[in-house]
Amino acid sequence: MENVSIKEKLSVISGSCLGFIGILIGTSLVVTFPTLIHEFNTRLAVVQWLASGYYLVATITMSATAYLMKHFPLRRIFMLAALTFIPGCLISAFAQSIGMLLVGCMINAFATGIATPLMYQIVFHSIPQDQFGKYNGIVTMIKSFGPAFGPTYGGLLTYLISWRMIFIIVLPLLLVAFGMGMYSLKKEKVETASTPFDYLGLVLFGTTVITFSLVISNLGTQIHHPGSLIGLLIGSVVLLGAFIYENQHTKRKYLSFRIVKNKIVRFRLISFFSLQFMNLSLVFILPLYAEEVLHYNSLVTGMLLLPGAVIGALLSPVSGKIYDKKGAFFTLTLSSGFLFAGVALYLISFKFLTAFLIGLIYIVFRLGYTFGFGNIMSDAGKYVSAADHSLVSSIFNTFQQYSGTIGTSLMSSIITIFEGLGLSEASAILTGGRIGLTILVIIAIALIGITVYVRQYVRQLEK
Repeated sequence: MENVSIKEKLSVISGSCLGFIGILIGTSLVVTFPTLIHEFNTRLAVVQWLASGYYLVATITMSATAYLMKHFPLRRIFMLAALTFIPGCLISAFAQSIGMLLVGCMINAFATGIATPLMYQIVFHSIPQDQFGKYNGIVTMIKSFGPAFGPTYGGLLTYLISWRMIFIIVLPLLLVAFGMGMYSLKKEKVETASTPFDYLGLVLFGTTVITFSLVISNLGTQIHHPGSLIGLLIGSVVLLGAFIYENQHTKRKYLSFRIVKNKIVRFRLISFFSLQFMNLSLVFILPLYAEEVLHYNSLVTGMLLLPGAVIGALLSPVSGKIYDKKGAFFTLTLSSGFLFAGVALYLISFKFLTAFLIGLIYIVFRLGYTFGFGNIMSDAGKYVSAADHSLVSSIFNTFQQYSGTIGTSLMSSIITIFEGLGLSEASAILTGGRIGLTILVIIAIALIGITVYVRQYVRQLEK
């Protein structure tokens, strides 16, 4: 086993810090929504874009990173991500309007879209091959601590000082990570881009996901005037068709979806998307419930999901070992079982939830998330060639981010529909939350079915 030098370790730490900061900021914003609604005198339908828009911009950015990381030095890409975070944080911290805050957060989202896949790419380029598993596990654990601490970080600062400190406190860590990365990352040579980048493909993909996101996010405000929604939906379908045609016929490079033709990879991608959709939907609903229905302050709200998230993060390496020993069917059945139990318990007890129950049930749910998250993508990688492993990572991470946009927007729209019917904010959250949780229960049942179906399909292939 080759030794890993101090510089190589520092490069992994610096990349992981950037990814952690981006995820931390994105997941800390939800607990600030009630405060921001009152401070900027706006509505949930607007404020939710701080989360759904964040994931959307990260999605579009991440879709292009496979090409960037193949044709540009990692040191330069690292510099771009780190230096982009700084103005994003400063604009957000000193924003005097919700529009300016959105601008700052979208800049941070762009940096996050670069930094998240960069974490793993640094391991691939800097660490000896016989230690990939060890360091990928470390990076995954660090990445998992972002959503673990995000709500607590945001709630704590909002309650004790101000939500603006969310963006200020990370600046010293950003500067340390930047210095560490510039010192440790190698000035490696990269492959010259023999095939130009498909800018048209990027534009079509970006406009497709944005248009469809607008359909979902405007459901709550435009459902009684469906003309514009139908127009947006038709537009998103036309754009999707144009993107598929461009992606299949162009000779330029962007994000290839050829691996999705493999049925197992396709179902694993659906499962991966659903997993994150469920998680971020809950992370949206539960803090709102805690603040507006139970009337907890942002400090208590931020603490509710912490035990489950930390336990999940710490168990990430264990879940990988169980997958290695027991295989995909056992591990993913365990995952979907815990997921179903978690969302079903929330649905059953939604009207009677307490702080203790919210935290306890989230531990159950988070166990399901942990057993599924890394293992779904790892299992998909078994059914593609080694050369396509980076493509699996790019596509899965891109759709993971987009699931956050759809989940947050849909839950917000459902609640907004009931606000529009004259219900109080608390009543709208209670009614809309139950509908949202019902959707999550249906998805959890579908995940169990997908796990069983893929197992049967694999057995047929093995005969």
